[in-house]
Amino acid sequence: MVDSSSGPDNADDPFGRSEVEDLVRDIDLDPFLGRRVDPLAEPLAHPVPVGTGTPPLLALRDLLADPRFPDLFARALRAADPDFRELFPRDATGVLAEFVRAMTWALETTEASRGDTAATDEVVEFARHLGADHRKLELAPRHHQRFGEALAHTLRHLAGRGWDDRLATTLDTTYRVLSTALQQGEAAGHGPARVGATVVEVLRPTRDGGGVRLISDVMIDYHPGQYLSVLTPYSPGVWRRLSPSIPANPAGQIEFHVRDVPGGALSGSLVRGVGAGDRWVLARPLGLLEVDRTEPFRDVLMVAGGTGIAPLRCLLMDMMRHGFNPRVHLFYGARFPGDLYDLPTLVDLAATAPWLTIQPVSEEDTDPWWAGPRQGLPRTLHRRQTGTLVEAVTRWGSWADRQVLVAGSPDMIRATVRGMVAAGTPRENISFDRP
Repeated sequence: MVDSSSGPDNADDPFGRSEVEDLVRDIDLDPFLGRRVDPLAEPLAHPVPVGTGTPPLLALRDLLADPRFPDLFARALRAADPDFRELFPRDATGVLAEFVRAMTWALETTEASRGDTAATDEVVEFARHLGADHRKLELAPRHHQRFGEALAHTLRHLAGRGWDDRLATTLDTTYRVLSTALQQGEAAGHGPARVGATVVEVLRPTRDGGGVRLISDVMIDYHPGQYLSVLTPYSPGVWRRLSPSIPANPAGQIEFHVRDVPGGALSGSLVRGVGAGDRWVLARPLGLLEVDRTEPFRDVLMVAGGTGIAPLRCLLMDMMRHGFNPRVHLFYGARFPGDLYDLPTLVDLAATAPWLTIQPVSEEDTDPWWAGPRQGLPRTLHRRQTGTLVEAVTRWGSWADRQVLVAGSPDMIRATVRGMVAAGTPRENISFDRP
């Protein structure tokens, strides 16, 4: 008996399946062929209980908070429109978690407003701002419509028999208002929604990080201290916010600092896979990290952890263009001494900037044996301190008279801000972004 399956044994069999047929037979092509298949057709054995006395906005919040929501919603989106398969990363958990967080805030704020237009206007303005960032996705009106349909279908599925006209009407009104504001934010943007850029050089000063230099097709006029949304070919659909380490220039030259973060959706493949000639996509600049130059000048304290040095170095390079500057005391920290990769550049800047003082900090006193040979660190006015950044900074006092800029990982920012406030630094004096 002849085996009719594909493979070397039946390569000449005209009735056997081709290799292409074998590759695509398990791929769900229904959304691409116009067939709308409902992935949530089977009712849940344990739907989310919906209390009759719960306000509808808070009932919707509770449905969003169910741990099954991200997976069910991702499946509904993939079935709603094939474009969503390209717009979202393969593992959309992180993106949808951010969506849940934003929607939860909007629903709770609206419920707590009790008709206060100032509070509801804040929600609408937030949606417009988010829409301006979403220009990079180049969404069409149908995307907003089908996104809303998938959202309603998922929440209805989670609620089971608890879903009623009250919840449906509340969700429809809420989504219509937010979607309209999103599209207004998208339409208000100027210039290209996204710009192509080519990697021209990759620097690898440490084992798990380095610098990536690019030239953009069109100059992006960002302010020093801002960050850009970046799409790379290494993790399709994953946008990451990176801070340029040099000011914008007419040549379109941009430099980013990247580090391999354990468990990161993009960082590992970016650090290990980037090479000259790769094409990236850059979107609009965001962020408000800046040095206040209004008279009279206030001296500045900068605190940078790891690749958080990038936006602060960009600010320092921009300050070099001015004849008069406030004094800047920069604490630059990392886990190991060898991870202070940008210290040579900072020392060069300080050599021609008498207003700049650099304080290196490392949590460990020596590099680990597995890190390999390292070049010695350049000498600075202040000797390297050992400990965490917040320990090194607060050891000098409260810095209550300074404007304070903090940049680094979320954990580092959180610890530094809390420690400085506890040491007496006024919270309103501290600025940071959450890229």
